[in-house]
Amino acid sequence: MPAGPILVADQLSDSNPVKQSSLAYKAAYEKAYGAGSVATFGGHAWDAGQMLQRAIPEALKKAQPGTPEFREALRAALENVKDLPLSHGVMNTTKADHNGLDRRARVIVEIVDGKWKLRND
Repeated sequence: MPAGPILVADQLSDSNPVKQSSLAYKAAYEKAYGAGSVATFGGHAWDAGQMLQRAIPEALKKAQPGTPEFREALRAALENVKDLPLSHGVMNTTKADHNGLDRRARVIVEIVDGKWKLRND
């Protein structure tokens, strides 16, 4: 399983830009599915939801849902998400970059005694 900030969220420094979002996702997921059940893959869905929460209000300013104009406005809003902390990183999208994750939240982890451990070197 790929490692990401959510798997070591409680080990991140308070200055890490994704700590709060990662912990929020982890808490919500484990409340629904039990302690220790969090996985990086669910974090991708969480991140998509966070992006939609940012983009939909912008799209609604331009058009009504269900119309081609709304779909275009939603696409444009999603392509202009800036500095949004997610569970996997900070999102900054453009027309040319739909991945959008910048380097600020990258971490290196290792498995120590069967558990994810943040490396601080």
